Amino acid sequence: MSQKVNRNQTIEYLLSYMPLFHKKIFRQAYFNKPPRQHLQLLLHIKKDSGKPMRYYGQKLLISKPNMTTLADKLIKEGLLKRQTDEKDRRIINLMITPKGEKFLEFHKSHLKKLIIKRLEVLKDKDMQKLNDSFEEIQNIFSKLDD
Repeated sequence: MSQKVNRNQTIEYLLSYMPLFHKKIFRQAYFNKPPRQHLQLLLHIKKDSGKPMRYYGQKLLISKPNMTTLADKLIKEGLLKRQTDEKDRRIINLMITPKGEKFLEFHKSHLKKLIIKRLEVLKDKDMQKLNDSFEEIQNIFSKLDD
């Protein structure tokens, strides 16, 4: 007879590990500008370009007014551009600009360097365990709907 999985325990792990990741790895990386939401939006638009603002707001859990403000800031900086939808002119799609791509690549590179430095204290055995764990988590999460 199989043992029933305690889903509440899984939820507790998720709720405790997300802030832990931020605290242990990402806090130093996001200490300087740009704000995390700017990078997250640019990453989503680069991955899945030309969608309406509403789409990205839903992905990032950002309200419509806040999403408009965020997009306006990035457009003003020349990192994004608005494009009217070909099928429905009422819909405004967001596109990343070449300047936005360079900006994103610079900050991704900077973030990677900070994370590498942060993980230097781990031994190879621990890094292998971490890699294996992330691979397993990624496999499991890929089964979830967006």
